[in-house]
Amino acid sequence: MILLVACSSTPVAIVTGNPAVGLDSADTAGADTGDTAPPPEPLVTEEGVGDATVDNDWVFDDSFIHRVDITLDDDAWYNLLTLPYDWAPADLAIDGVPAPEVGLRLRGKIGSYRAITGKPKFKVDFNQYRDGRDFYGLEHLSLNNSVVDCSYLKEILGYKVVGMAGLPTLRTAFADVYVNGVDYGLYVLLETPDKRWLERNYPDASGNLYDGKYLYDYTTGSYTLLDFVDSVDDYFQLEEGTDVSKADVYAVTAAHTAAYGSLQYEALTPMVDWPQLHRHLAVEQWLGHNDGYALNTNNYRFYFDPADTLMDMFIWDLDYAFLEDSWWGMSWGNPRGVLAAGCWADATCRANQQAAVAAVLASLDTSALATQLDTWDDLTAERAYTDPRRECTAENVASYRQWVHDWIPYRGGYMASAWGL
Repeated sequence: MILLVACSSTPVAIVTGNPAVGLDSADTAGADTGDTAPPPEPLVTEEGVGDATVDNDWVFDDSFIHRVDITLDDDAWYNLLTLPYDWAPADLAIDGVPAPEVGLRLRGKIGSYRAITGKPKFKVDFNQYRDGRDFYGLEHLSLNNSVVDCSYLKEILGYKVVGMAGLPTLRTAFADVYVNGVDYGLYVLLETPDKRWLERNYPDASGNLYDGKYLYDYTTGSYTLLDFVDSVDDYFQLEEGTDVSKADVYAVTAAHTAAYGSLQYEALTPMVDWPQLHRHLAVEQWLGHNDGYALNTNNYRFYFDPADTLMDMFIWDLDYAFLEDSWWGMSWGNPRGVLAAGCWADATCRANQQAAVAAVLASLDTSALATQLDTWDDLTAERAYTDPRRECTAENVASYRQWVHDWIPYRGGYMASAWGL
């Protein structure tokens, strides 16, 4: 369906459903149907249509493999080769729907970083070069390369679990990515936690959103993990919100530091949404997220919600999920993250964590998860094996995919036993 809304003096089409599928060329304005008409300028934005809703669910339709085309000129290619984390201009198309002149940079560090000549992770910024322009209400997109996830299934299943457990989650889909016409293989197309994401998940999106990713020294090869401790909390990166010189972060750190252990739970209650954090930690454990907050103080973001003034934590980057803690020399009985460790050391907090584990286990429909995973497996199996840039052997692809299947019926029993349920 097409809805025409006045945007200044020019009608703008808001497409519900995938605009490149099931519509004729006049409706898709530049989609891969032979129509060469230019897209509306600026691209559809929420600001441009007032109270109307821009539908971008089609971008994350996981019932088929999307096609993402990236076009780089020689200068942009060289910039991404030599300065991979700096933005470079690119033209993008998703399922034939064009987004000209977007910002593109590479992502990842020790585990999943790959150069533009390999199979890199990408981040897309639709308004990097055209201020205020979004793509169907999206400001950013991420493309994850699955080079450390031979199954290609961990992230899409993991975020499904997060949502089923009642936590803010990210929308995902699969995509074939082509760069200047060259096949870069199968990717996970991932919603980026940004202001748009906050608006979709919180009644008030004006709070401060921070990134808990680690710092990497490219000269020495050393890295620093971030947590709520005096020595490193200044390094949290503000992603959205207002710069308050990290006063909100420092307050959490100060309360934790002053009252670690039996008093921490009470001290942090005015600052931390403990019911949400309990659930978050339970989901991390169910997912075997070894590279998350509790075990490795990595791959998490947190938001100070103005509606209740409390801090929420949420999961980011699941390519190292579905792992046993012992494989990394870690233990869920002795988590590294100070908020988790302090909770485990407090009798009341630990009892509430046990209750949260029980609630999460009850919320997960493992039969539905298994059925959905079967569907995604069937959808992507051929592409996973024929991905020209995959780094896993065919045997590893098969074994990883089976491991993820086996995890679903196993993990609940493991957690019930671990928590005495």
